[in-house]
Amino acid sequence: MSFFAGAFSLDRNKPLSPQLCADLRDNLSRHADEQIEQVNTGAFFLLKGDVGAFGVPALLRDDAGNVSAVAGEPLMREGESAPDWDRARDLALLQRQLGASNWDALAQSRGTFCGVHYEQERHLLLLFVDKVGVRPLYVWHDEDVVVFATALRVLEALPQVGKTFDVRGVTEIATFGYPLGTRTAYSGIRMLAGAEVTRCVDGAVGHHNYWDWQAGTPEEGGAQALEQCYDAFLDALRRRQRRAASATCFLSGGLDSRAIVGGLDLIVDELHTVNFAPDHTQDQVFATLVAEKLNTRHAQLVTNGDNVAQGYRKDALALWLKERFGAGSAGLIWSGDGGSVALGHVYLTRPILEAMRRGDRREAVTLFNKGLPGRIIQPAMRKALTALPFQGAEEELAGIASSDPGRAFHLFLLQNDQRRHLVQHFEDLDVERIEFQLPFFDADFLATILRHQCEPYMQHRFYIEWLRKFPNGLATLPWQAYPGHVPCDVAAPAGLKYQWEDYFDSGTVRQMQRNTAARGKRVLGNRSFPRHLISRSALSAAVWMTRLGVRDYAYLINTAYVYDKYWSMCDGGAARTPEA
Repeated sequence: MSFFAGAFSLDRNKPLSPQLCADLRDNLSRHADEQIEQVNTGAFFLLKGDVGAFGVPALLRDDAGNVSAVAGEPLMREGESAPDWDRARDLALLQRQLGASNWDALAQSRGTFCGVHYEQERHLLLLFVDKVGVRPLYVWHDEDVVVFATALRVLEALPQVGKTFDVRGVTEIATFGYPLGTRTAYSGIRMLAGAEVTRCVDGAVGHHNYWDWQAGTPEEGGAQALEQCYDAFLDALRRRQRRAASATCFLSGGLDSRAIVGGLDLIVDELHTVNFAPDHTQDQVFATLVAEKLNTRHAQLVTNGDNVAQGYRKDALALWLKERFGAGSAGLIWSGDGGSVALGHVYLTRPILEAMRRGDRREAVTLFNKGLPGRIIQPAMRKALTALPFQGAEEELAGIASSDPGRAFHLFLLQNDQRRHLVQHFEDLDVERIEFQLPFFDADFLATILRHQCEPYMQHRFYIEWLRKFPNGLATLPWQAYPGHVPCDVAAPAGLKYQWEDYFDSGTVRQMQRNTAARGKRVLGNRSFPRHLISRSALSAAVWMTRLGVRDYAYLINTAYVYDKYWSMCDGGAARTPEA
């Protein structure tokens, strides 16, 4: 299963609204030929769709009327030594364990997944996600019904689900690119935290955690840490590959996808790789060098002003997958998401570490993010709104009890930035039909990192030494290094564009600016424009200066867009707005 949605009556004797069930079905998938499977007991309703990437079903019903389903792959520990173990067996194990009120099975998982478990006799609903919470699951409830979905758009489309503008959540989105903790843009809708189980029984809704990344005191690393990390990563690859003869991977000029491709090169017969960087960039050329060294079947997708805003160039990617593997083939691609933060500790700088050691969380957050662009905010609201993101981040950091202050900030990044990193990918899974294998989010691999002190990992120092352990020479080819991190010590072709300087050509940059200006113009024309929050005159100036190429005010336009988008979605403009 790839995505699901459903509803649960808190009173088992009160059937769910037929209209709610119909609306859920209408909005689960936008794919014209979606094969939707349905469970309806009257007081429990579940819909699921599957793009077929993982090969086996992920919905299980037993004779007692109990129902369990997962999206993604749990990868239970019991399957480590069984080559034929698949997610159907994961699900059967989960159903047995959860039916016995034993959450140990969830604690023994290592994959990226979310799921639902319903017991008819007890009228019990459990909703759960993986240990980081990478696979989203959203929940809303009132006094009568619980509604849940793996895509926020489903809940947004339901008239039965109240949508009250949460100015704190929206301001965090405008500042960080994502809301913090379990918040969303709507005060009544929450996204499950990593390792969370939401339990609905006897008319009540509760929240519990089955895993704690903060447990234990961080140890020193050294050679043993390198060995542990290398072994855990290869094990994560093998566990997901399940002895299949071939694999398909993204391959950029950086380190994360290179590590995956290099590891898979050791365990599969045939590798297909694909790159979507602009021409004459380090990202493109270095990927080609790796592909040539490892003899992969490599492809280059075109990036231009028309598709640059589309994550992973999904339209071009889908066409390439069809051409390479045929129509109807399962879209399953290995992706390096999570590697730069989890292993490379990008964003965790020396000044942030020092601020955390002093106990100055506000300074650490300020160094991480400059804050909300106040110039676009109405003066009467500016002070209140600009304070909200820092308040939220400090609260998140205060809830992390690691004895290593740097590790606490790293966990903050994992539990917020990285947990939300693929939200849009999963939001559009119904139409794009492509699943990712995400070994850098493997829970056992993460555990080998998080048990050690953070400082040796900073600036990719540990990462580079780790890469040298791969026997196929991954560190002998040039790579695109992050600014301020360990520089590449391998000679590279001259004249290549660098991602953080001149990545796109001038034509693409101008097209991006025009696209952003057009977005701002649409916001200005919206009848429900949030004029009490956003300065119309400031936005109008930003739109015209960006459109004419005088200056690029995309950051101001995008801030206004975020507020306008969610204000327009809400019920009658209802809002929780702080005092000015």
